[in-house]
Amino acid sequence: MSATPSESAIPTTSGVVDGHFRATRSPFSWLVEREVVRYLKIWHYSLLGPIVAAVLMLVVLGLALDHKVVGAGGVPYDRFIAAGLIAQAVLTTAYYNGSTTLFEGRRDRYINDVLASPLRWWEINLAVVIAGISRAILTFIGMLVVTLLIVGGTIERPLVLILGLAGMTLLAAQFGVLCGIYVRSMDHLSMMQNLVVQPITFLGGTFYTLAQLPHAWRVITQINPMFYIVQSLRIGMLGSGDIPAARALGVVWGVALVLSAWSLLLFRSGRGLKD
Repeated sequence: MSATPSESAIPTTSGVVDGHFRATRSPFSWLVEREVVRYLKIWHYSLLGPIVAAVLMLVVLGLALDHKVVGAGGVPYDRFIAAGLIAQAVLTTAYYNGSTTLFEGRRDRYINDVLASPLRWWEINLAVVIAGISRAILTFIGMLVVTLLIVGGTIERPLVLILGLAGMTLLAAQFGVLCGIYVRSMDHLSMMQNLVVQPITFLGGTFYTLAQLPHAWRVITQINPMFYIVQSLRIGMLGSGDIPAARALGVVWGVALVLSAWSLLLFRSGRGLKD
């Protein structure tokens, strides 16, 4: 019996596929892209919002008090507080990115699919941290450009500024990841933002020098990691600060590495990620 046209079109090979499957892109790059696209889709809130808020504070406080208050070393007050306001915006942005993506992933059970993927535990952590750092860097660039246009000035110590920015973005991103793992509701997330992140940013030396404080408040301020973040950016932008650059960078990077180790241990064990 002769075969019909439809039957003759059926392949007669055994179905064995030679060679090995090769993905055109790694799962890690897909996860990084997913995390970056997540905040870029709401750029007017995720990027523009923190920049506008910090610039308004710079204009209201810096320009209004510029002729009444002098920063350290005779620096105009608007230039003096600029580094602190940039640090606040960058820290809040990186923290919020990591905390929301981990919390939403746990709440919506999306994180279970990621954990079941071929991705290694450290790749998942790294992808989330890279997204937070990239968001923080975009915020920093926007803030720096606008700030220099408003108050003027130059970058006196670029290397210190770059090292300080790298350390603070890593610190903030990993802190956000940790908060995203431990919080149990959106109310807890808001509480961390309002009762922890904002107070430490405002009490980190943005609007004053260490010499202007009473002894007790000097001690409290120097316990605050935000103080060293502000100092590293201020030294990079103005050339000097309340403490040496090496001390500021050492504390920032020390805290960043401790938080990174803590975060990686949680990802390795999976503790809290599926709760």
